[in-house]
Amino acid sequence: MMLRKRAWDMMRDEFPTVQEDASLAETIRVMRKAMINDPDSQVVVVKSKGGKLVGAINLWKLFKAVKQSVLKDDNLISAGDVDWDQQFANACLICTQMRLDDYIIRNPPILKPNEPILLVLDTFLKSRRDWALVVEGERVMGVVYVTDVYREMTRDMVQVF
Repeated sequence: MMLRKRAWDMMRDEFPTVQEDASLAETIRVMRKAMINDPDSQVVVVKSKGGKLVGAINLWKLFKAVKQSVLKDDNLISAGDVDWDQQFANACLICTQMRLDDYIIRNPPILKPNEPILLVLDTFLKSRRDWALVVEGERVMGVVYVTDVYREMTRDMVQVF
């Protein structure tokens, strides 16, 4: 039954991570790789060199970073004679130098492993995020996505209909 589920029942225990000194380019690569096997994987956990949770970066933060770095190049929006592929490649090089500091979500939604599903849903609603980190002590154990909760919840619901 759905109401018996806990955060640990719903979490994915394999999730992408980067260290806090990672570049934007590395984070994009890590996210892309994670999405190969998990298309709805949309958050990268950011850890310190000591392995402690620093925060997270999600797709929206990555889009914002790309817009502010790659897409800000004036040559990309000029209407003149421009080699678009070369200009885009040049602008993308900026990513290799950018750090994540300005884009890290420093207070991500946190769940304890044994929190019931209703608290998981409440966390999604209060944080206005569609994911939450499952943390025990200082260790990130997994990530719960709203899509996984929805699939599980509606699986039980359609049996009642």
